[in-house]
Amino acid sequence: MTTILKSPAALRVAGAILTIAVLAGAVALMRGNDAQSSETAPAKARPAAAAPAATPTSAAPVAASRAPAIATLGAVQVDRDELLRQLQALPPQSLAQLKDNRAGLDQWLRARLAEKALIEQARAQGWQDKPELQRAFQAAQERILLQSYLESVSRAPDDYPGQADLQAAYERAKPQLAQPAMYRISQIFLPAALGDAEAVAAARKQALDLVKRAQAPKGDFAALARDFSQDSTTRGQGGDIGYAPLAQLTPEMRPAVEQLKAGEVSAPVQSAAGFHILKLADVRPAGVTPFEQVKEELRVALRTQRQELAARAYLEGLLNAGTVSIDGAALNAAFEQTAAAPAAKPAVARAP
Repeated sequence: MTTILKSPAALRVAGAILTIAVLAGAVALMRGNDAQSSETAPAKARPAAAAPAATPTSAAPVAASRAPAIATLGAVQVDRDELLRQLQALPPQSLAQLKDNRAGLDQWLRARLAEKALIEQARAQGWQDKPELQRAFQAAQERILLQSYLESVSRAPDDYPGQADLQAAYERAKPQLAQPAMYRISQIFLPAALGDAEAVAAARKQALDLVKRAQAPKGDFAALARDFSQDSTTRGQGGDIGYAPLAQLTPEMRPAVEQLKAGEVSAPVQSAAGFHILKLADVRPAGVTPFEQVKEELRVALRTQRQELAARAYLEGLLNAGTVSIDGAALNAAFEQTAAAPAAKPAVARAP
């Protein structure tokens, strides 16, 4: 097929939505996946002495208080509650696919058991007490705490945006939501390279004959396309390309399509690839994407914008509530110490 897809309507609508939601500061603070597994959440690290190698005997009292096990590997298990949390986090379509994919679900359970067994091994060796991991645990805990709390204090009201806000945002976005005229076209394509005079002559002759047959009172363009078109993409649909704006058509096609009325068949149009016989099935005039089609996207964009602005204002309020003091000398010393650290490391001798 010789149409060129440059800017689908969906991308244009998405771009318009993004122009409404001005991305303010604190985006990174308010986004992210807070979902944590039962074993990997940055909880308080256990002391090394309290984490002996797991045994069935020592694990028995803990297991008694857990939900029923779905899968086990020695002393570790994936219980019903953990599995339910994982399944409930899936989109409906993925959940439906997984329901019919027992092998995939079994594979996930086996991988999760291996992860949990590895975690228990690390804990038994006091791995969680390493200073670098303690710092990482603390940083993760602070990040989750910050994200959750900032989201709670900056959340947009449940009734925002109202209908008036949505309508006003739609009016502002109309220039970006404009849709060009859309043409539904069918084609019969006959390949003929420009440099092959014999092929061009033969294809032109055949194209003229097919135009006569298609323009005849009882001409069946779709049947002719299925029988003669060499465009494998559209031949099975009777040559139907679907709706497309002029900008997505090849330059040779555009003037021919503009001159057609619905139901008319064009004269052969020659391009570098060959000859195209075009039929215009329908025209959708230029307009603006209807409000109902973008209302929910507008709602999400406005709520996101409101929350981001509120988060930034909250953070600025914390700074303005007190006096900020920065020790410039200490700051410079820290930079100098950091820059000097690599030079202080002993050079590693290399073998000749």
